[in-house]
Amino acid sequence: MLEQYQQDGFLLMPPGFLPAETLAEITRAVPGLLETDSPARVMERDGVTPRSVYGIHHREGVFADLMRHPALLGAVQQILHDDVYVHQSKVNIKAAFAGDQWDWHQDYIYWLQDDGITRPDLVNVAIFLDEVNEFNGPLTFIPGSHRDGVLTATGRDGMPLGYEDAPEWIATLTADEKFQVSDEVIADLAGRNGMVSPKGPAGCVLFFDPNLLHASTRNMSPGRRAMVILVYNAVDNIPHDVTDPRPDFLAEPEPRALTPLTTN
Repeated sequence: MLEQYQQDGFLLMPPGFLPAETLAEITRAVPGLLETDSPARVMERDGVTPRSVYGIHHREGVFADLMRHPALLGAVQQILHDDVYVHQSKVNIKAAFAGDQWDWHQDYIYWLQDDGITRPDLVNVAIFLDEVNEFNGPLTFIPGSHRDGVLTATGRDGMPLGYEDAPEWIATLTADEKFQVSDEVIADLAGRNGMVSPKGPAGCVLFFDPNLLHASTRNMSPGRRAMVILVYNAVDNIPHDVTDPRPDFLAEPEPRALTPLTTN
């Protein structure tokens, strides 16, 4: 499995990787997150539909426990060969008929440029809270694209449409990607490596590399597509100081190695 992850840049684990009761606790906690108005909650451009809630690992209870679950922590430590902490966390929602698309991008360039993390020694862990299918906006990857490192990306000037009055850091969180990879680069990589959309029922756990080129279409289905995403970083890869740091709920200000949660 480690070889497959290193080759493709992602690995999908079936339901059962996390206990069913853990998944149920997370699912029950999500509506309360979405209903709470705070800077950590980002809306779709319609201004009324929640799309993400950030910094969930700072909360007491199920999300704080989730990041220390031995199944997740052990897998990430194997991938990175180091102790880890959570640099960023969120619940991502693609609401029925409303969830917007995400343009092609790599995640690591944001953590490099905005947070001062100098090496891509991070792992994204996405936990499916709903079934992910071809209709509700699954993540689409170009396998192996992480091996090309940081691709040339154009930094967009100005604020995305619909977010003109938002703080500047919101430009790093919208579907209109701040760092856009050119169509020519995408076409070349897709022509060589193909494209794939990992799909499956609620409870699947998807590990993927921060340099893996990915995108997602809008949710055109009548069903929600919700995920919890935890971004683990190696403890010897902590961010350097930047001139205009993002809020704490976007970039963990106190990196500390996580210890496994004791489970029965």
